[in-house]
Amino acid sequence: MPNIETQAIFYPDYAGSKAYRIPSMITTRKGTVIAGIDARIVDQTDNPNQIEVAIRRSGDNGKTWNPIQRLVAFAGEGLDGAAAIDSSLLQDEETGTLFMLYMHTPGGIGLWASEAGVGFDSKGNRKLFDSAGNTYLLSEDGKVIDFEGNATDYTVDKEGYVFKGDEAQGNIYYKKGIDSNESLLEARTSFLQVIKSDDDGLTWSEPRELNPLVKEEWMRFIGSGPGCGIQLKHGEKAGRLAFPIYFSNKTGHMSCALIYSDDHGVTWQRGESPNDGRELDGETLTAETISDHKQMLTESQVIELPNGELKYYLRNHYGLQRTAVTTSTDGGKTWGEVTFDMTLVDPICQSSVILYPDQGDGKVRVLFSNPDNETKREKGTIRLSEDGGKTWPYSKVIEDSHYGYSCLTVLKNGEIGVLFEKVYDYDNWNNMDIQFGTFTLDWLKS
Repeated sequence: MPNIETQAIFYPDYAGSKAYRIPSMITTRKGTVIAGIDARIVDQTDNPNQIEVAIRRSGDNGKTWNPIQRLVAFAGEGLDGAAAIDSSLLQDEETGTLFMLYMHTPGGIGLWASEAGVGFDSKGNRKLFDSAGNTYLLSEDGKVIDFEGNATDYTVDKEGYVFKGDEAQGNIYYKKGIDSNESLLEARTSFLQVIKSDDDGLTWSEPRELNPLVKEEWMRFIGSGPGCGIQLKHGEKAGRLAFPIYFSNKTGHMSCALIYSDDHGVTWQRGESPNDGRELDGETLTAETISDHKQMLTESQVIELPNGELKYYLRNHYGLQRTAVTTSTDGGKTWGEVTFDMTLVDPICQSSVILYPDQGDGKVRVLFSNPDNETKREKGTIRLSEDGGKTWPYSKVIEDSHYGYSCLTVLKNGEIGVLFEKVYDYDNWNNMDIQFGTFTLDWLKS
């Protein structure tokens, strides 16, 4: 039983999806709670799989929730389907615009099968490939040219369906080899995409591709945090939007970084990884060349301290079973030494960390959520620091048994909301609820 009152807001077979995973969440400046999720249509497994990103909205601090809104879906079905996966949410408090970052992969492709490459040419045109490996370019109007710039008879519609004249020729997002009419496919890699809303999450834009801005040709996989991003409030970088991401190099080894925008989401750039220049076990690392599993820094979340310093919390595979931490004094462009917070026990799982609003008493309150267990995703624990994450004197277990990925948010009424994965059957992860609950600082300290 959970140690706080919770309710399942996503659960097996809700709204036609077999399973749900990977919670993201924010509270908007209007006080609306938006809970993001992967709708894994036929099975809970990661991509390759038919996965859609979706949300539910609450206008009463999470007591009741509006029906699900499916935001992004791609062609293909079942485990052969294309994916939109691993959402992260952020609001630009100056403009009110909401952003959802996520990763897309075509059918048959997930983290490990993603091939190196951006998937676009230098002008931002999507690359397409035929069965012989010839390259074509897709323009925004749906017309296809060959790599020499010559017009072809191919067109591609908004859902990825290919036509040669009036003849159906497959879909660019399909798994390779599943359509007898297959002609052109997008690159077999990972694509970082963003959608936005200007009406508090009621409606959302079409996906926008970020690979041309933030991905390198040597990167294979690229994905979001997941969880939430932040907007910087202090110093010369105030107003900057920042999302944690992670990516893999040609050997498949992963590092994290921030992508950030200083023009309200018009353009984005990627900062360095904490693995760039990191000294570890007598070796100086770079994200492009790491080749040891112990060097990987993967899913991550970031906060900004009142002095403008960013504090970055990192899932890692070093073997200490502790969350790694590093800091930046230039808004996420570069990072200092990577250390391990020995209080933050971790079974190698995504975690959530947020800053609690300044109460005017000089205390810098940070909240941290993860499974407090070295080997299993169990004992879901919330920790509170009042000195910017230096020490964690307060903690409460909110779920004794399974506790997977989670996301925290501060509600409009000052309480804290938590959204987390709870598995009821370890042999069947399709039997997983996404639970939402609330608690107060006073309860956490009692």
